[in-house]
Amino acid sequence: MTSFQELYAKFRHELQESWQTAEVTAHFGPTSTLDDMFRYLWCLPETFQLLTPPAGDPRISRKGAAEAERFRNEGNRFYREQKFDKALLAYNYSILAAPRPPAAASEAPATPEHECLALGYANRSALLLQSGQFEAALEDIERALASGYPASRAHRLLERRAKCLLAMGKGQDARECLEEAVALLAGLSLSEKEKASTHGALTKLLAKCDGKGQAGGAARQEERLFYTGASAPPDVPTPRPDAACMSAAVRVAYTPVRGRHLVADREILPGEVLVVEAPVCAAVKPDGTFRTHCSHCLRRAPVPLPCPTCSLVVFCSERCRTAGLSASHGGECAMLAPLVSLKLDPAPLLAARILASTTLVQLRDTLSQLQTNSTGGNKPLLEISGGYRALYHLEGHATARSEAQLQEVAAMAYILTRVLLENSSLFLKNKEGNIVIPSLDDVVLIGSQFMRLILGLECNVHCMKEVETGGGPAEGGVVGRSRGREVGWAVYSALSLINHSCVPNALTSCLGSTKYLYSVSVIPRGAEITDSYGERYVSHTRPKRRAELQQHYFFCCNCAACQGDWPLFENIAIMPSLRCPSCFQKLVGVSCSLCELVCTQDAVTQTGVRLYDAQKIQTELTNLWTEYAQASKEIRSGKSSQECLSKVTDLLTLLDRYTVHPNQAYITAQETLMTCFDLMGSVYIQESNQTKSPGGKE
Repeated sequence: MTSFQELYAKFRHELQESWQTAEVTAHFGPTSTLDDMFRYLWCLPETFQLLTPPAGDPRISRKGAAEAERFRNEGNRFYREQKFDKALLAYNYSILAAPRPPAAASEAPATPEHECLALGYANRSALLLQSGQFEAALEDIERALASGYPASRAHRLLERRAKCLLAMGKGQDARECLEEAVALLAGLSLSEKEKASTHGALTKLLAKCDGKGQAGGAARQEERLFYTGASAPPDVPTPRPDAACMSAAVRVAYTPVRGRHLVADREILPGEVLVVEAPVCAAVKPDGTFRTHCSHCLRRAPVPLPCPTCSLVVFCSERCRTAGLSASHGGECAMLAPLVSLKLDPAPLLAARILASTTLVQLRDTLSQLQTNSTGGNKPLLEISGGYRALYHLEGHATARSEAQLQEVAAMAYILTRVLLENSSLFLKNKEGNIVIPSLDDVVLIGSQFMRLILGLECNVHCMKEVETGGGPAEGGVVGRSRGREVGWAVYSALSLINHSCVPNALTSCLGSTKYLYSVSVIPRGAEITDSYGERYVSHTRPKRRAELQQHYFFCCNCAACQGDWPLFENIAIMPSLRCPSCFQKLVGVSCSLCELVCTQDAVTQTGVRLYDAQKIQTELTNLWTEYAQASKEIRSGKSSQECLSKVTDLLTLLDRYTVHPNQAYITAQETLMTCFDLMGSVYIQESNQTKSPGGKE
């Protein structure tokens, strides 16, 4: 397998050897359009010879009954040994590797080649029943029957279905299922001994149906294996009528310097949810995460469903599989082997997924509409748009890029264009279903759009993470550390409008591919809402932050932390000090030595400055800190509640209004708030949090 970087390094070397580097580089720069750059590279003979896309590993698209059976047998062995985590993994791999049965498999004779998928679902349903995952077990039983499970053994699945229904307190449904199993048993060619044994077991279960059932069932074992985080992200309390993903406390604004950005339409307090947005496009990280997280919604899929064609991609539900196959993965699947081999960065991977989900005809029409309806630079779009329109208008800073950077992007676009045209027949189909032969202008259109997407996505892609908890304090509670494990990337419409600050007043967390923005400071009405594109001032010095932002986003940060060159966390005052309401300097007792203001119980407004009772505020801070300490302990142990959240936000609000910044207490409270919101999103419970099961499995 050859990565893009290896291909491009060879291409550059050959240009140097043939003295063509200067000639090629001259065609890339601010004066050339993306169309011009791509057309030149596409027509260059050396490009075709040296930038040939790799074929990739054929096993990515291969399914086989032998491999499926091997994994299933391993799962059976682990199940007998009560190693349920390993058994679940083996059954999942068996289902992924199993060939897809023909249509109407339940009506056609089962063959060993296609029976393995049904057997995989059936065996996994037994583990799910044993683990107390009754709803998931029922779903796998239905999948096994629909995938051609042998009719001679169908009574076993009916018996298992009845056990699930009994455990769920559905005695009447269980009775009907068992009666069907008894009727089915009578017509089977089994030995008298086996038939009598099975009939006796069914009769015993029928007797249990007469009671009130066993609602709740057996103790739910190995819950850690099946936890997928919160059922839904937090709600936007009062959404905007013109943009439901955004709070009414937020609006879109524009200035020539800041561009389009979000501002507060009223005072916003810490802990308010400001944006909850589904992505325009998202992609799972192309490594082992492919088999653990849904390719459509990016949520963990402990009981995954396979892609019908490839043996790599999984989905968490039928709904996600249908949506994924009809959109992003449907066109991407045939391209997956070379895409994985290329070891792509997030931006080109997302770009490939975006264009693979459309067709050449649709792309032509979309671009024609966008260019016709373009408002131009003097009249910026202030509404939230979705689809390809949002991607088309992403800022990619093409004019700020060097010739070498633009040439590399063009080379990536060239390879992706070839991968798309050579592997995806869906992309070339017209409305009648016939293959369209692309012209040179069509190829340039595709390649230039790849360039445009890559440039825009590089500056706007969001990293999607999954918080790991259970093995100690949550990661979000440690200043400067990564808040979770990277599982994929996504791009958004509303969230792409947020500008950077090294001391942001809002931050994001995610549940699968859905991202939500929440405030971490008091944001005055009219103030800009900011997030952090990289590291914050608490963990990295100003030169490092500015260098990284200049390299990746092409601007020099001038936020409060950069202007004041704020110190790192360890050099910041530990205890918060009350500040003067006029000059914001530290109070000495209850007085400001600079402004000569006195903040006491008898203080009144002086010369337009609203004073406060410093002693009263100090007492409130002490009391709130005591309550916060208790809430923080719970949050950092992996527990989150509205009561805990309120204690954190109450403290933050008071610290924000009355203390000198920066101070460690304020930063620590913000970190705790971040952990609280992280726990509302994608969470993976580590094994060390799990107590031993009855079978001895951790």
